[in-house]
Amino acid sequence: MLFSPANFTQNLLLLKLMQAVKMELLELLRRNDLLRSALLIGKVQDAGFTPDPYVDILMELAAKAWNRCSRMKQDPVLRAEAINYTLFAEFGLEPKTEKSKQIIDDPHRFYLHSVLNRKLGSPLSYVVLYSILAEQVGLSHEVIALPSYYLIKVRDAATDFYIDPYEGGRFLTQEEFQRKFRTALQRNRMLSTSLFEKIGTSQLVARLAQQLKHVYILKGNALEALRSVEMLTAIFPDSPELTRDRGILYCEMEYFSKAMDDLRFYLHKRPEAEDVSEIRKLTSMLKGYREIMN
Repeated sequence: MLFSPANFTQNLLLLKLMQAVKMELLELLRRNDLLRSALLIGKVQDAGFTPDPYVDILMELAAKAWNRCSRMKQDPVLRAEAINYTLFAEFGLEPKTEKSKQIIDDPHRFYLHSVLNRKLGSPLSYVVLYSILAEQVGLSHEVIALPSYYLIKVRDAATDFYIDPYEGGRFLTQEEFQRKFRTALQRNRMLSTSLFEKIGTSQLVARLAQQLKHVYILKGNALEALRSVEMLTAIFPDSPELTRDRGILYCEMEYFSKAMDDLRFYLHKRPEAEDVSEIRKLTSMLKGYREIMN
């Protein structure tokens, strides 16, 4: 097991704190507050994390962008250019480089506070930061999700255009966007509506938590993985798959009663799932262990 009995009480207290964090997250999402809800994901890494200093940083960046375009506030191109200058030229956020190739196993690239500290992130964290500043300066936009990539779509009086935050805020025409979209289709070798979708605040925050979940499971960090799952269950409370994942992580952390409840719930909701036999074996093992302990 990953956790010794000496850590059991401490970890249990930390998990109880996450219940309050989940309630806070739900309230922020109800208000459609991307800035604070995305920063709140930092509590996956540290339950005592305080987002307020980073809220101040982002509000200061937004104020600088606003001041740069103050003479032409109604021009979406100038607003986007002001955001680009503020984020990349002035603040120093690093666009896509060779160092970007190690994103998949680096949790810091999905925490907004770490991205602000290190000035290095992922396509997902960059589009979240860009969207936050766009909201603050009144730039009407949508976030477009492609496989492993994200773009900003801006509606202009003349024509729609796209922005690639991960490439330093590069502007894309409709034709350039279509080429990028076709490339994504070719890489996935399938045509699916999920390859191109507009996503909002809850989905962006959920994707940050989902990426962290994957990273921490790969690294074997059960506590952080469990916190990520808890964030996701706040957004998707009825997901049997998340309940299953939480049950498996509870098992690794020796919370056997909680694990049994979650795994039984999954079996009840997904009796025909492909992994049913494996989950049944795990619940049988947990039942046997509890009988021995009693």
